[in-house]
Amino acid sequence: MALGSDLRIIIDGDSSRLFREGEQVKGRVILVAGAQEAVEALTVSFIGRCTTKTTRPLYTPGNAVNADQSRREFVEQIQLFSFAQDLAAGSTLAARKHVWDFDFRFPDHTEPQYSRLVHGSKYFKDPHLLPPSFKLNTDHPGGKAKVSYFIQAKLVRQGSKEIDKVTQTLAYQPTTQPLELEPKVISRILYAQTWKPVKDTRSAIDKVFTKVTRRTPIAMNAPRIVPTIHYSEKVAPGQSIPLLLSLTNTGHPSMHDEQCILDSITVTISTYTTSMCGQSMTQPEDVVSKHVTCISKSNMNRPVPFSTPTVLTTDFRLVDDAECVPSFITYTITRRYSMTVTIGLKYEEHKSTIRATTSLEILPRMPREFLGRALDVQETDDDQLPLYMPREPSKEFAPDYETLYALSPSSLGGEGLPRCASETNYDRAVALSPATSSSTPRPELNSPMLENMEMQVREEPRC
Repeated sequence: MALGSDLRIIIDGDSSRLFREGEQVKGRVILVAGAQEAVEALTVSFIGRCTTKTTRPLYTPGNAVNADQSRREFVEQIQLFSFAQDLAAGSTLAARKHVWDFDFRFPDHTEPQYSRLVHGSKYFKDPHLLPPSFKLNTDHPGGKAKVSYFIQAKLVRQGSKEIDKVTQTLAYQPTTQPLELEPKVISRILYAQTWKPVKDTRSAIDKVFTKVTRRTPIAMNAPRIVPTIHYSEKVAPGQSIPLLLSLTNTGHPSMHDEQCILDSITVTISTYTTSMCGQSMTQPEDVVSKHVTCISKSNMNRPVPFSTPTVLTTDFRLVDDAECVPSFITYTITRRYSMTVTIGLKYEEHKSTIRATTSLEILPRMPREFLGRALDVQETDDDQLPLYMPREPSKEFAPDYETLYALSPSSLGGEGLPRCASETNYDRAVALSPATSSSTPRPELNSPMLENMEMQVREEPRC
């Protein structure tokens, strides 16, 4: 940049706020030129970009010892969208401050289209919804996966090969509509984990004979427990994640009084992020997994009756932080989640463990304005408070200053001030009131004693 020149980007409003699809991005490009400059081109661009980068060991003949120190770098950048606006081209700018306004809008979908053979089957090839802002360092040296949105100003001067750039990054997150306050609960029957606490000791011949004769064996009186887990596949940060367990006794349905004991529960949320550089057949792919144990309880000893859903967790919510990125799939990056629930049960002296892994789609956080409208709709079903009805003011008034002193006996002895020359109508009413005469001596009512508040001013000696 030339001596004394300054190129800046100013975003209207709060530049650090969270933008959503369809919202406008307005601002100004400011160039302070310290001297007269011949500008070849000055442009401002609004760009959405997906960047993946990784490294792999580079093996060469005779380099087996230092193979870890020699690595090959893979980088790929994909433009999700790009909008440009020319501000000044082929002009000479005077030595002063120059300001240009710009106005862009976040699109709903990406622009380019890629072949499925190039980026694999688990990545999108067609235009899709914009992914949220995202940044992650992979486990490989120098590896990263990034989705960024930014405003960039570029200045090219005549006769110079240097290009001055300044960038202002914007945070973006899509909006999921419609979004309910409470997530939808679905059920999943775990037939493969059917539990038989009491083993069937019959021989193979007895089993065949019982089946042919269609008689109910004695062993059928033992329970045959089929677990069912109730959960939600989609949840947003701040929402309560429902998690329930139902046990059905199919061995002997008449055993209604029997029940199991919930001994332990563990809930783990796993995060899987994949990033690819180039073609799936020849270029590497990084996979980053992370497992976080959210709930771990043991020795619970809670009864679980048959055929009744039992709540396993209370106020189980996602923490709204940088790790809680909404699930998304784009051209070279994917982000998905899963939830694993491990439940320990006891039936009499027998124990069993139920394990279920379900997919978990994390939705974008609810906007404040949408949350306010949803709460208003929910509150319409409640009983409304009665309308405010103004009432007439009270006719009782506080006593005046003289009456307060008349009703309070003096705590100091000695002479008081001389009696007032005339009594007010209120004093006479108080003196004749039967309610007052029963609790206050009559001499005090007729002759109120006021404390002598004579102030004496003494002259302090001066130094």
